[in-house]
Amino acid sequence: MHHTSWSARDGAPESILSITQTRDGWLWLGGAGGLYRFDGMQFEQFAPVNAALPTQNVSLVNAAAGGGLWIGYRTGGASFLQHGLIRNYGEQDGLPNRAVWGLEHDGGGRMWAATALGMFYLDGERWQKPAASWGLDGGRYKTLMRDRHGVLWAQGDAGVYSLKPGETRFIRAAVDSGTGVLFELPDGKVVSWNARHTRLSLLTGSGANTAYRQWSAIGDPGSLLIDRHGDLWVGLLEGLEHHTAQGIARAAPLQGLSGRAVGAIFEDREGNIWTSTSSGIDRFRHRRLSKLDVPAAAVGGALVADDSGGVWIGSYHVVASETGQVSATPLRTLAGGGWDSVLTSLARTSDGALWGASYGTLRRIEGRGSRPVALPANLDAVRVQALLADRDDSLLVALAQHGLYRRSPQGSWEKTGGEGEVIVMARSDASGLWLGYHPGLVVHVQGAARRSYGAAEGLALGTVMALHLHGRHVWAGGEHGLALFGADRFNRLSGANGETFHGISGIVELDNGDVWVNAFAGLFRIPGAEIAKFEQQRDYRVHYERLDQLDGLEGSAPYLAPTPSLVLTSDRRLWIARSTGLFRLNPAEPLPPAPGLPVVIKTLGAPGDGKPLQLPIRFAPGTSALQFDYTSPALAIPERLRFRYRLHEIDAAWQEAGARRSAYYSNLAPGDYHFSVTATDYNGNWSDAVSTVDFAIAPKATQTWWFKALCGFALFSAVYVVYRWRIRRLGWQLADRLQERVNERERIARELHDTLLQSVQGLVLHVHAAVLKLPVKDTARLQIETALQQADEVLDEGRERIRELRGQDGGKLCFADAVLAAAARLPHGDAGPLRLTISGAARQLDATIYTEALAIVTEAVVNAYTHARATRIEAEVRYSRWEFRCILRDNGIGIPAAVLSDGGRQNHWGMCGMYERAARIKAQLLVRSCEGGGTEWQLDVPAALAYTR
Repeated sequence: MHHTSWSARDGAPESILSITQTRDGWLWLGGAGGLYRFDGMQFEQFAPVNAALPTQNVSLVNAAAGGGLWIGYRTGGASFLQHGLIRNYGEQDGLPNRAVWGLEHDGGGRMWAATALGMFYLDGERWQKPAASWGLDGGRYKTLMRDRHGVLWAQGDAGVYSLKPGETRFIRAAVDSGTGVLFELPDGKVVSWNARHTRLSLLTGSGANTAYRQWSAIGDPGSLLIDRHGDLWVGLLEGLEHHTAQGIARAAPLQGLSGRAVGAIFEDREGNIWTSTSSGIDRFRHRRLSKLDVPAAAVGGALVADDSGGVWIGSYHVVASETGQVSATPLRTLAGGGWDSVLTSLARTSDGALWGASYGTLRRIEGRGSRPVALPANLDAVRVQALLADRDDSLLVALAQHGLYRRSPQGSWEKTGGEGEVIVMARSDASGLWLGYHPGLVVHVQGAARRSYGAAEGLALGTVMALHLHGRHVWAGGEHGLALFGADRFNRLSGANGETFHGISGIVELDNGDVWVNAFAGLFRIPGAEIAKFEQQRDYRVHYERLDQLDGLEGSAPYLAPTPSLVLTSDRRLWIARSTGLFRLNPAEPLPPAPGLPVVIKTLGAPGDGKPLQLPIRFAPGTSALQFDYTSPALAIPERLRFRYRLHEIDAAWQEAGARRSAYYSNLAPGDYHFSVTATDYNGNWSDAVSTVDFAIAPKATQTWWFKALCGFALFSAVYVVYRWRIRRLGWQLADRLQERVNERERIARELHDTLLQSVQGLVLHVHAAVLKLPVKDTARLQIETALQQADEVLDEGRERIRELRGQDGGKLCFADAVLAAAARLPHGDAGPLRLTISGAARQLDATIYTEALAIVTEAVVNAYTHARATRIEAEVRYSRWEFRCILRDNGIGIPAAVLSDGGRQNHWGMCGMYERAARIKAQLLVRSCEGGGTEWQLDVPAALAYTR
């Protein structure tokens, strides 16, 4: 069996008194040092989440059928643990202040406790001592067991009692069973151990109430166990014994046992046997492969099967019985000595003869006798690479560096197979003869036809070291992997997870389609269903099972010679040659059961400070680094498990973790997260069960949405203040410039008034005085009076222009009325009167803005009347908080695209003037027009510039 031990230096607890396995797969251990659990890789002392254990002095652990764990204590009391939460029971709950040695449910679901002061049962939340009607005698009880039929068995000082499901009275067994332990045999019978008389008693079935004598000389055990195979395990003060039908196997510290005195013995759901000693914990499990005890001289020899379930290897004939007994018989012993070298090539002919070869030697072996056979002339000192018997009993002999020769049954030799060095050969009636040449060429010989296959035909295996023929399948294996022949070429197989199957020196295909290959990294099994998928899809990556040292296989496959290193014997067993010896496997043996349990997320928290999960999980503000610790309880071969995880908000795909059982993340932002993890089984197949945990990281005050919103608002406010300050400053600058212009206009107006108008007015008065001296009906007087009237009009017009220069007209009419008045003074043609709409509360405009905006709108109206030939003109004036806007629309002929792109017609300055006026007052002037679709002008002036208040 495969034996593994853990001591205190490996973290294992010492002096454990009780072992059990809960439904979630954990192995629980209780002893004087407290409560521990084990997932197959790491021991950890367990502390419940909600309360502490009443004491660390644990006497018993027992898994509840419905989940959870019952715990008994040597100083009295019991506890029930489930989902990390514990419920403690003590004297206040009815249990005596004495050791609890047994805790078990009966067939009706009632919980019983076996204590040093008798039996107790749990009634609701309180323990009760059973009344006399239950039929239980007083005294100490130490063992409780429920069998597969739901019968509760109790063993104490007064004997053994049983309680059937649904009944309320115990029945005492007739046999004097005494104190000790109870067992259920694989066939369902119940046996008790009478420690006082050192014997086993059968309590049920045929032969009930009699001594059970399957085992004898058990001695004085401290613990006993009957496993699922019906074998007995005995814990003694000086080690461990395993009693089977084949004999007794013993383990002590010299054989690797962790300590001398054996305490508890337990069998888990996977069939592993666990024992506790004074110094640690041990596990025993069955090996898939058994190593055969053969002479060292046989290791490294050729391997060929016989007809009776045995093999010839090297110079020995080896037979192994079902019980594991191995006998190795030399093939021949000569007087005065035996063969000096190991046979590195073997073959069998149909006449029953065995042919063996070593360096420069070829022998024919029949029964106990053998005789040397001469090699071809001048080649008696050449090493034989391989032997193969052909269908006519001729012998094909591959000689190193000399090619292939054929020896006829009559003893003559001839060169065959062409040039080149043959390394390996295979033949079948269905497929013909296949030859593997150095360095990487395979030749198929079918009668007189020969066909070669190399890298161009898919054979990229390096040196071909194995050829195997089975039905229509032709297999080739070599230093770079495995290939299957089909469609006149070889197709190389690749395994899932990047497996290459490199270093193959032995191939066997079974009748069920499974293919076994002996490769450098281990023994591989590729199921027949996977081979069928590969034949349908050549790039398919096959799933496989690998057996290695964890299954009892040691060493590596032979390289180059001797081959084959894997054979199937007549009893359907596989024999495997490795560098460390000879191994045997039953390929029909079922695979070890995989746990099939979801991954357990143990702790979550800051790196090195993880805490058990307690939902809901919310981390404090400022948390940015987290460590997830997870595991999958797998007690047989936990080293085979592989994990992958994913934090959905961070990872786009699964993160492969290999055998690592922790995940780390840093630089995590506040928010909600979803973590998932899953694992493979022992054969590398990913489970569909995914374990998840949701958690959240609280934000700091500076990471909350309202803080970000406040910062955004503050930033926006600052930008707005700067913007308003900039607009106001621009307004001040523009107002200063406009004031300078106003001052200049007023100066010009004064100069015109004080000089030109006054002079003209004086001139008009002088002329008028002179006219009065002329006769009334004088023709000259009439002409002069007409000229004086025109001069008055010129003066009026001059005074109007002076008033405009001084800006005195702006305050007389509001802007909307000024627009209507300007439009009214213009010739309408066929157009109707201007339609004006006003939105917003009217505000007083700056004089300059008023003048320039009115000039722009007036020019737009002139264009609409004069050039656009519009019949409908609409104007809109908007007073908004942010801007002053004027819009003028017409339904005229529109403005040509070329005129729009040029900014006006050549030698016409209307549009150009409009844009210049808008630029002077820092306004935006937009025009939208298309030919035949009318025109729309839009003038926008910032409020800071447009309004005086």
